[in-house]
Amino acid sequence: MGVERCGTGAGGGKTLPCQILVCPDCDLLLRAKRPRPGEKLCCPRCNCVLDAPVENSVEKTMALSLTGLLIFPPAIFLPLLTLDILGLENTGSIYSSAQAMVRSGFFFTGIAVYITSIIVPFVKLLLLFLVSLQIQFRHSNAATLFMFKTYKRLDEWGMLEVYMIGILVTIIKLLHMAKIEYDVGFFCFIGLLSATLLSSSFLDENRFWNEIHAQMLEKEGKAGEVEVEAQPGSNGPTESAVTK
Repeated sequence: MGVERCGTGAGGGKTLPCQILVCPDCDLLLRAKRPRPGEKLCCPRCNCVLDAPVENSVEKTMALSLTGLLIFPPAIFLPLLTLDILGLENTGSIYSSAQAMVRSGFFFTGIAVYITSIIVPFVKLLLLFLVSLQIQFRHSNAATLFMFKTYKRLDEWGMLEVYMIGILVTIIKLLHMAKIEYDVGFFCFIGLLSATLLSSSFLDENRFWNEIHAQMLEKEGKAGEVEVEAQPGSNGPTESAVTK
């Protein structure tokens, strides 16, 4: 794919009728050029990947987030494992584990499990589903923008993966000491974790931002062109490299 440069206006300033990207690694100002699915948009100075489009990103993200929402209740509230040690059985779910921590005096640990393993993952899936649904049916508005921003802020707080690691450590440690039975909640939890990770990997952030912005401009009756004025004395945005 070819590479284009932004136009230069008269005088010290430049009016650039194009979308602009700033490299998050080296702060190089680049002209945004949307690559095709399967290609990558890279910074020519530090080779940082700026954009890697995913084909049918909205549809895939919507389907996976809906799947995660459907299996969320059994994954959280149904028992994960049943441990039989010397005839004594013990079973528990994610919800009951957090509840037991609070009742045992580990209040802050229990609340942390509630937030990072139950509340935040559910809110993230719900927000992602609502945003992709509104983009798919072209109903994006200010609420859609707020929901997507909230999703990005919560992105670091979901810790289902950490909980899964804890389950695996428990299984490995007790494998030769107890009889372990895998309950329905365990398989639902694996499905929930898979749906969450896949929805994040199929999320094309640049497309989501662009779609939300374009649909909001359509409702306002404005053109989708973005104008950026360069600072006097600057060379303006440089070219970006598209690689496969």
